[in-house]
Amino acid sequence: IGSGDWANRREIDWTVRFLEIVAALSLFSLMSITCADVALRYFFNSPLHSATELTRILMAIVVFCGLPVACVREEHITVDLLDSFSPKAVINIRQAVMNLIAAVAMVGIAWRVQALAFRAMEYGDTTEFLRLPVHYVTFFISAMSAITSLALFYNGVRYLFGRGPLSPGPQDTSIKETNL
Repeated sequence: IGSGDWANRREIDWTVRFLEIVAALSLFSLMSITCADVALRYFFNSPLHSATELTRILMAIVVFCGLPVACVREEHITVDLLDSFSPKAVINIRQAVMNLIAAVAMVGIAWRVQALAFRAMEYGDTTEFLRLPVHYVTFFISAMSAITSLALFYNGVRYLFGRGPLSPGPQDTSIKETNL
């Protein structure tokens, strides 16, 4: 674990940037397909028959490229009901435990989705209009779930060493008495 912020880690920064670019290009493609579908439907009464399939595939790419990025940066939605009652000395332990539990859960998800991808490949499942093999997207979802588990594990280890994104500074680690 380095002494700097996560962005100083070249490999992680490159991976995050790559996933952001893939998600952005997928989102742009999704927008373009939707606009073309609406325009063709409105002006020519002839929608894109594959728009629904492409929307599903592109949404999977956007969501599962964004998941590891949100997890490594800890930018996901949280509810901080207990933060005002928790002493700052417990933040690292709490965050480490939560990240490690989430990492184990994502390993389980990656494993099960991979089993579904192998089954789809074995059965030869394809999409309805474009006849694209379904297992490619399913393997992608499994791989991104595994990468998300690595990001969560990385954060959990960082918190164990007091270097997580939400870790208090050295001056904030003592349990201070509060007057209620």
